[in-house]
Amino acid sequence: DDVLGARDDVLGARDDVLGDGLGVALGVRDDVVGATDDGLTAADPRRGGTLARPQGEARAGESLRTRALAARWAPGRPALAALDLDLAPGESLAVHGPNGCGKSTLLAVLARHLDPWSGEYLLGERDAVAMPLSEARGRSAVVDDETHVFASTLRENLRFTRPGATDDDVVRSLRLAGLRDWYEELPAGLDTMLGAGGQGLSGGERARLGIARAVLSARPLLLLDEPVAHLDHPTAVAVLADLADAAGGRTIVLVSHRDEAPPGARALRLDDPRETRESAGAEAATARR
Repeated sequence: DDVLGARDDVLGARDDVLGDGLGVALGVRDDVVGATDDGLTAADPRRGGTLARPQGEARAGESLRTRALAARWAPGRPALAALDLDLAPGESLAVHGPNGCGKSTLLAVLARHLDPWSGEYLLGERDAVAMPLSEARGRSAVVDDETHVFASTLRENLRFTRPGATDDDVVRSLRLAGLRDWYEELPAGLDTMLGAGGQGLSGGERARLGIARAVLSARPLLLLDEPVAHLDHPTAVAVLADLADAAGGRTIVLVSHRDEAPPGARALRLDDPRETRESAGAEAATARR
């Protein structure tokens, strides 16, 4: 009940900020929580959908492809330029750029919280826009820069992303996210209370908790919106290294205004809603428009 009550508070607060088009991070966060969400689309801003909850082991990474994908929050105001992406299952992409360049808009489209204005978006060679909303959203787990901690046990702070998970599953997700030492020092283990009046978390621990939730969710596509925005450089590098190790073959798209990225990730620079550049190592290519 504590978890559900806290979640209702979060969802209620979210509804207060969606009107200005800047609530994408809060809206996308619900996919990690696994809550029912009203959705957010350019064509129909109140179309609903219930998120699917995957069971069992994590699926292999999802292939992702866009062709001339463009998006906007309002007519006449492009927020994401026509963009081509090709990610094979298990690949990682780090999207960098200043505020306002379209990074979070891209994640909103990929997470199916915003319909593309034009272009094509394929998940696993299927049209993601034509999929039932619950199915499309059920393929991705999203981690943002403010991982919410519920006033409940550590176990339930993780397991609500996958209610059928065993304690072994939960502990494994903590280990993969780099929280093994922290967890082993907790006297009450998975019964440790978090949130108001409970065990405190540092910024790095909170970020890793969000990653552990995404890992436990068993979804094949991980979308991360500024997950290390509030961390110092050494901690950010360590968290992203843990993310790469924890991904287990899943496909990753991370957006950040900082230059840190998971090891081995390709890079995409968004400088302006009308111009994009993609690079991999020393090679660079201009995205088709």
